[in-house]
Amino acid sequence: MKILGVNISHNMSICVYENNKIVEFWNEERFILNKDVSTEDYKAKLFQSILHKINFKPDLVCYSSYGRFYDSTDEDVIKFLQKQLDNPPYYFNKKEHHIYHALSGKYFSSFEEAVCIVVDGGGACNHQIPFQEVESVYYVNNKQITPIYKHSTMSKSPVVLIGHRFWKKILKDLKIKCKTYIYGYEQVFSSEARGGQLFDFTCVDLGFKSGHNAGKLMGLSSYANTDKKYDLDYNKVKIANDLQEKVFEDTCKLIEKFKFKSKNIILSGGCALNCSNNFKYVKKYPELFFFVDPIPGDSGTAIGACIYHEHYK
Repeated sequence: MKILGVNISHNMSICVYENNKIVEFWNEERFILNKDVSTEDYKAKLFQSILHKINFKPDLVCYSSYGRFYDSTDEDVIKFLQKQLDNPPYYFNKKEHHIYHALSGKYFSSFEEAVCIVVDGGGACNHQIPFQEVESVYYVNNKQITPIYKHSTMSKSPVVLIGHRFWKKILKDLKIKCKTYIYGYEQVFSSEARGGQLFDFTCVDLGFKSGHNAGKLMGLSSYANTDKKYDLDYNKVKIANDLQEKVFEDTCKLIEKFKFKSKNIILSGGCALNCSNNFKYVKKYPELFFFVDPIPGDSGTAIGACIYHEHYK
């Protein structure tokens, strides 16, 4: 089969998958020359990459998205793209976002089996609105992928609707946390901001243009570890550094909890773009073998969607 994977959330992308290999992969930002864009922004101006690069009718299209629950954007975009592609068969399940991240990492690694740790700003709303998965752990081999842990927290999506500071206060005041087992594996539901949410909120607090400036925050944090002083607000430097340390500690807890399953650890999801912390994991756990997904942001889920449908579904 010639499968076309299409990520319709942030970091829009397409993947052509044939004979168990990625034949082509394209980031939409290279065509529209805009990095900070999602399908909500572009509507009918979407996916110039499909218009320019896909001159065949796929046997199947696998769509990926993080699972919006407050509007019908996913369905609208799929309808628009299906028309462009002459309506081939397609598959879409908005609850498999973190699985696609994990399988993208597995594809590029040389591991026969591994523990995949996925941490991002929010994936699928799997069980109860407004909770979205933000940390997931899977055990994966060449035949199956099995969830073993998931932390879902209250979605940051309402920030768009009712204001950042108001929603952040709700997250702080409610302090909801419960642990349960669903489908046989541990799941935690809490109001605590985790993973990429922490970067989004802190970027806004520090006065960056938007919450999508985690790289600038990581760069700012590095000044906390130098003796030389610069013309900077060191209160903001401390906040950035404290956040880096918290995210490192949170991920270390996941590594500690599940390293007994495998010495091979794959990191994916947007937080795997954190090169500084990735180096620290390798240094702290010399007995483990780490692999960082080279496309850990949402664009990589176009790859994971193809692999899931072809080999694991």
